[in-house]
Amino acid sequence: MSFGKRMRAPILGGSGGSILMLIALATPAQAQTQSGELQGSGALVRQDFSDCGNTTVSASDPARVGGTVAITQTAAGATNAAVTIAHGSPDTAYNFYWKCHNGLGVVRTDANGAGSGQFSFQSQAGSTLTFDLYPAGAPAGNKFQSTRITPTLVASERPAVLSLTPAQLASLRRGVAQMKAWNSAPRGSANFRRSWIYWANMHSYFGTGCAPVSGLSAAGMSGLSAQAKTNADEMATWCTCQHGTIQFLTWHRMYLYYFEKVLQAAAGDPNLRLPFWDYESHAQIPPAYRDQTYVNASGQTVANPLYIPNRQAALNAGGSLTPAVVSTSNAMAQTSYSPFNSALEGTPHGAVHCAVGVANCPTGYMGAVPAAGNDPIFYAHHTNIDRLYECWLRVSPSTRLPNNSAQLNTIFSFIDGTGALVQRKVADMLTVAQLGYHYAAGGGCPVTAKAVLGAIAEQEAPLRTIPLLGPTELKRGTTVVPLTIAPQTRTLMLSALPEQGGATPRSRLVIDGLRYDEPPQVLYEVYLQDNAGKRVLLGVINFFNQSAPHMEHDGMAMAAPANEAAFDATEALATLGTGATALVLEPSTGVSGATVARATEQLSPRANVRFSAARIEQR
Repeated sequence: MSFGKRMRAPILGGSGGSILMLIALATPAQAQTQSGELQGSGALVRQDFSDCGNTTVSASDPARVGGTVAITQTAAGATNAAVTIAHGSPDTAYNFYWKCHNGLGVVRTDANGAGSGQFSFQSQAGSTLTFDLYPAGAPAGNKFQSTRITPTLVASERPAVLSLTPAQLASLRRGVAQMKAWNSAPRGSANFRRSWIYWANMHSYFGTGCAPVSGLSAAGMSGLSAQAKTNADEMATWCTCQHGTIQFLTWHRMYLYYFEKVLQAAAGDPNLRLPFWDYESHAQIPPAYRDQTYVNASGQTVANPLYIPNRQAALNAGGSLTPAVVSTSNAMAQTSYSPFNSALEGTPHGAVHCAVGVANCPTGYMGAVPAAGNDPIFYAHHTNIDRLYECWLRVSPSTRLPNNSAQLNTIFSFIDGTGALVQRKVADMLTVAQLGYHYAAGGGCPVTAKAVLGAIAEQEAPLRTIPLLGPTELKRGTTVVPLTIAPQTRTLMLSALPEQGGATPRSRLVIDGLRYDEPPQVLYEVYLQDNAGKRVLLGVINFFNQSAPHMEHDGMAMAAPANEAAFDATEALATLGTGATALVLEPSTGVSGATVARATEQLSPRANVRFSAARIEQR
């Protein structure tokens, strides 16, 4: 604990000696807040008369200040008051009173006149609280000190993984290890509800009531077994992840918030924050997650709870994801919620999932929706997706936040840090301001030039649609499909839109009807190419969502067709002009340096990937 300026002053309310006072007192360690909690503190100031509202409280006169009260409060109103007496009368009991409500208890000073206490009670979240502290037996009008506090939401920072201090990393490892240890807690207990397997199953699982158990036979599923819901809490929370719906970003934000609460409880560290994997800036899996062992505080070499072998070996060995896999350019080009939600879910979200899998989707924990939550890197990945969502929102919150009333009024169930079942409405957990956290700086956020583009209505029909291709089968290696477009149509693609007063059109390439007979176990990078062989990358196709157990989610609105891939093509068309003559689809492992030949070897010979049509849409 650090202390502020010290000074001598007469003892307040009483004995005529001197008092050692703290003008600025640190909040006691026990009163440190968790993200999403409310916090406030106030100086205990001598009062001359009783006043329920404490409207005369002022710490402007240092001689009147003799201690502090620090408040932490949950959104549900569970309140903790940490009281510190700087230096009062020795060996004295002081009554601590929630003014005009009830007495909360006693703070006793020691032989040096110092004392502190912790008091818990229920109050209205965010309301102004007033307190008195006075020697036991003193008349009501002879109060020792009073204070008036209005707690406010704490905004704490989620850091990048690579910026974690040794203490923060140790806390993260401790929390994950404890959650894994709770896997063996009795079924139905609070600890089991806070276990690693319970939270992985909340996302999704292989077994009754979720995904087919046949998925367990895929490569990289060692250590997993079939699961089934057995009680009301599990029925309410398991297999509730949102994929392919407009709730993808909102549900995962809520999920991460409560996972962080459980992780803090498991680590015994209320200041622990979920770190994010900033793969656009650093495309390697962070060493903290790929080192098989580490040296603990006791100097012992122990197993690293953040490491699992069920990932693509090249990445666990230090390889990097390709730029196409981690790119946010397609998502950040969107200007309204639903298209952005779909684009970000595709890349980098789904692309990173597939690339980290043992042999792409649906292998390895990260490569399959029902297994993904079992990999510790899953949470660092999704925290980064939440960060990217937040930096996109900051461009224009009033126009970009979801406003669909059915979406906002949807209620989802989670488990809180105590292991209790909670139900929350999307609207109540929509923004990071509501939840009390923010993010450290990172890569992949919108650039100013793209941020000023005019908003496009989510349901607006394209002003111009240009068919490019009909049914197409992909080859085992690189597929180059000529675009047989009339010269006048090529010119039209790049011409100004009269409907928008001559504005340059925004174009996107849409590939419809993507199908396969067997998961291809590769990604496909998508390019436009000219006659000279010059290519411009549009994005990457991944098949992560095809492993989701139920795409409809009880009628939840779909964000986009499950078998559609869409890419912003504005810059590519501007670069190639009328020379854009071919669509190129090329298999990729998602790891930098891996050749097309290597990806082709990994490609399932029975995949038979194809699509029904491709078109350009312009607005």
